[in-house]
Amino acid sequence: MKTRIAYGVILAVALLSTGCSSKTRESIATDLQTAATDVSNAAENVTNDVAEALARNIATQQGEEQFKNAGHELDGPLTCDAVVDDNAAKINVNCTGTTQSGGSAVLSGATNELPGASVVSLNGNFTGTVDGAEVFITQRLGG
Repeated sequence: MKTRIAYGVILAVALLSTGCSSKTRESIATDLQTAATDVSNAAENVTNDVAEALARNIATQQGEEQFKNAGHELDGPLTCDAVVDDNAAKINVNCTGTTQSGGSAVLSGATNELPGASVVSLNGNFTGTVDGAEVFITQRLGG
């Protein structure tokens, strides 16, 4: 990918230095800037997707353990969503499930660490509730 970008920049410089009109040079410059922005946005989206998937997987596994440790074992896995917020400062996590006694289990919270530093834990602020009643608060899922 970097090689293609480098070739594009070399080509653009060559075209800009030839006898093109100023309007053509402006158009090429605008096209290059748009392409660079598109590449940057695509890389950011991939990074966000990976961070969300890791946070979701860790929260699913370690959240189940937190509920079990709090005396509310789940009947099946948690279903988790993780979303990187707009300024990429944190990842919001929200999980739902059902306890073995039929209660509604919810795990919610956020982390400002990039998941992946540890594949078994996630630091942040997380709260677990069953039928709306708080059953645990933790600053670390797993570990």
